[in-house]
Amino acid sequence: MYKAFAIAGYTHDEVDKKFGAMLRAFEYGAPPHGGAAVGFDRLIMILMNCDSIRDIYAFPKDGQGRDVMMDSPSEVNPKQLRELHIKIDEK
Repeated sequence: MYKAFAIAGYTHDEVDKKFGAMLRAFEYGAPPHGGAAVGFDRLIMILMNCDSIRDIYAFPKDGQGRDVMMDSPSEVNPKQLRELHIKIDEK
């Protein structure tokens, strides 16, 4: 993954700072979804008698849609905005 981030222009330290939680999570293997959403998570939720789907997900979001493990969404640096040709007009 470090090589992929290097191609995108990130340094090793930037990757550790911004994506460290994701890299640590991948130490246990990649998510086995493969793009096929069969509803397995909801079935497990029912079988486990959970009140919320967040109890099943490995990376749940909080009530405001934030990912507390990845600290996402987070501030975007000016370099990223320039790469995407995005200008913020603060009026």
